Amino acid sequence: IVTRAQAVILRSLGEALAIAQQYTGFSQGQIWNLQNNAKARGWQPGTPLTTVHVANRPRSGWPVKVTQRIEQPVVNAITNDRYGREKTLVQLGIQFNISS
Repeated sequence: IVTRAQAVILRSLGEALAIAQQYTGFSQGQIWNLQNNAKARGWQPGTPLTTVHVANRPRSGWPVKVTQRIEQPVVNAITNDRYGREKTLVQLGIQFNISS
């Protein structure tokens, strides 16, 4: 995130794309995209740049297999007594019918 912010700030200060590319290692297209995305997220040149402006966008990713309904009994089994803390991942997986 810091390198992205550096690229956006360098461009906003009027540095050439080649200079920003040399400092950050991003291609010219990536720098343009970073700057355009920061502006689309509400950043105006001359104002403070925050992580909101240059952070990764959320992605769908792999679906979560362990739901809250499954997670809470596992947490309870581990925290209730010392024997729960001594169980291995395989033992917990067998007990709660989830893969370890």
